[in-house]
Amino acid sequence: MKTVTFRAGARVSQHPKINRHGDQKISVTTVIARIMLAIVLLSLLTTGATLMTVSASRYDAEMVNLAGSLRMQSYRLAFQLAQTGQADEADILRFSQTLNAPAMTSLQNRLTPARLTRSYQALLEDWRRVSPQLTSQFPESYLRQMPEFVDRIDQFVSDIQAFSQHKLQLMAIFSGLGLGLILLLALFAIHYSRRQIVPPLQSLLAASRQVQSRCFSVRVSEHSQNELGTLARAFNQMAEELGQSYQALESTVAEKTHRLQEANNALKTLYDCAQLLSVNRIQARHFSQILNHLIQLEGFAVIRLVVEEGDGIRSEFEAGQPDENQRWHQHPLKQADQSLGTLWWQHTLPCPDPTLIVSVGHLLSRALYTQQTQTRNDQLLLMEERATIARELHDSLAQSLSYLKIQLALLKRQNASAPDEARAVIDDLDQGLSQAYRQLRELLNTFRLNVKPGRLGEALTDMLAPLRSQTSACIVLHNQLPSLQLNASQHIHLLQITREAVLNAIKHAQATRITIHCMMDGNQVFVTIADDGVGFDPSHAKHAHYGLAIMQERTESLGGNLTLTSATGEGCQVQVKFVLQQTG
Repeated sequence: MKTVTFRAGARVSQHPKINRHGDQKISVTTVIARIMLAIVLLSLLTTGATLMTVSASRYDAEMVNLAGSLRMQSYRLAFQLAQTGQADEADILRFSQTLNAPAMTSLQNRLTPARLTRSYQALLEDWRRVSPQLTSQFPESYLRQMPEFVDRIDQFVSDIQAFSQHKLQLMAIFSGLGLGLILLLALFAIHYSRRQIVPPLQSLLAASRQVQSRCFSVRVSEHSQNELGTLARAFNQMAEELGQSYQALESTVAEKTHRLQEANNALKTLYDCAQLLSVNRIQARHFSQILNHLIQLEGFAVIRLVVEEGDGIRSEFEAGQPDENQRWHQHPLKQADQSLGTLWWQHTLPCPDPTLIVSVGHLLSRALYTQQTQTRNDQLLLMEERATIARELHDSLAQSLSYLKIQLALLKRQNASAPDEARAVIDDLDQGLSQAYRQLRELLNTFRLNVKPGRLGEALTDMLAPLRSQTSACIVLHNQLPSLQLNASQHIHLLQITREAVLNAIKHAQATRITIHCMMDGNQVFVTIADDGVGFDPSHAKHAHYGLAIMQERTESLGGNLTLTSATGEGCQVQVKFVLQQTG
């Protein structure tokens, strides 16, 4: 079977004759056309036969009248002969004209029955034989032949009537047969339409309505071996193709809608991340919150932000569960030609939009650069504030203590011969004033600590550089603490605590090795300063020395704990521990 597909501007072939099984296909249009042609032909035949019969019977009534008048004229001629002995010439002429009238001579054709023709010929011959007797002197012969002549006329009239009746019967038969056949053909056409045309069309109409309601799985019967079967097969193929096209269109629309939704989610996430980073102080927790927002986008399985600080120190923020079997992808984070870190991720299908990765990279680069800038600025402010305090202490309290020391030295010289009790009081004043002046100098040195703003590792190295020149001990620094996790205040406090502990070890421990460990475990920060010096008994520490007290206060300001471990001859260890969340 030739498959027909409806397309715009396409024509359906009207000449397929063989179905898919190789059988001759019955065309609906051919059947209907043949039925209509047969009805037309029957109508024409019936009408033609009727017209021919009517045409052949147009002289029947006239012939019957003329034949009847011949009988009357025969009686009139006989009566004239009986009365006068001679017939009127006019009547004889009228009889001859009546016998040879056109209606009578029309019997001489092929359609006239032979019997009627013979009867008419016989009548003509009898008239030619008896007509001379009407004008002869012996009319008795006519009178003797008149009964036989009249009987012949009567037989002629009967033959004409029988012929006319026969033609009317034939016309009735032809008309009846024609009308019957036309009726049968009409009934066959109605039956054929109801069986072969109406059900398939109704099925196609119902299927079309279902297709209109987007039900493309509907199918119509294809068993008809005609144009309607071809139309049904074409309709089924069209419905299948429409269903596939509609499904493809729905899939495309759903995909586009999904992409738009994902793009909207990505824009909303970027906006939320930008809002998080619009705070006055960007802290480490903000980066974790940004990654938690990004992991909710489609395509990301795990996201990791790595900030390298040099010397193997790195800060990591991660969201999601990594898969060891998946490959990691990376995007470098740069700002003003400065490498700030790397964004790593593992993705699922569908892959995240590369434009989104670039936007996130720009956002994180800007945030890291801003955070570092803010940290440096905060450190500068703190150091400027401490330098200001140091200048004020030097200009006020240090000058006053220096003046008091000078005055106390003069007092001791003038009271050299004073009683022992007075000299003891003066010695106590001298010792207390010297201790206060020494503590003030320590505070001034602490406040005047000059550290370049930047990362903690670099600051510790710069801070330890001048201390190494003050001792023969080996000072070793092990720093694994990322600066990104600390704010400026924590940064300065750790530097001050470390410096104070190292100075105490240099001055009092007589150590050969001083080790500083800075590390981070989860959200807990550990800073340990240990030496292998002589150690001491913490319970007998000098009450006049305030170094440990200052370290304790700084540790408390960090929200942590200071642990001092030492024993005579076993060195000393100072450990500071605090939690980032408490200070963040």
